[in-house]
Amino acid sequence: MANQRNRLWIRLGLCIYAIAYALALPMIFGIQMSYSSYHGNASAWFPLATIIVSLGLWLHRSREWELPAMALITVSCFNCFDWPMIHNIAAMIFFISSTWIMIRDKRYGAWGKISLVCYTLLLLMKDGGLFWFEMIQIILIATYHMRRVIHLINIRKESK
Repeated sequence: MANQRNRLWIRLGLCIYAIAYALALPMIFGIQMSYSSYHGNASAWFPLATIIVSLGLWLHRSREWELPAMALITVSCFNCFDWPMIHNIAAMIFFISSTWIMIRDKRYGAWGKISLVCYTLLLLMKDGGLFWFEMIQIILIATYHMRRVIHLINIRKESK
């Protein structure tokens, strides 16, 4: 029982980490064209920092989140400068599959609907639209998972 409770707290910590990741990179390195551009600024630790975000998706313990997690690991391992095709396809798979999963969630589907609306940023904003789209999506995905984890923590408290 303690193992499951600790796992929930680890998942909550990884959700907070993902939000910090989304906010810290532009604060440290400035706003780039996209988050993938940080590969050039922080090539030594950017892949590891991104893989830690994907760990939160793996710990979700749901088969449907395996595809976005694997896509995010691929994004972090294949930078956009040397491997643009692999990197960009994996990034699209990550964002589209995450949105699809959130939309289909019966309890927290609003996150998916907000995520879907954010795709208009890609069309409306010429310069910097991808960066803002990615930032909003990362925060939406993290808060979606955070809400689910908090729900599970509350269920565990009530069952005691």
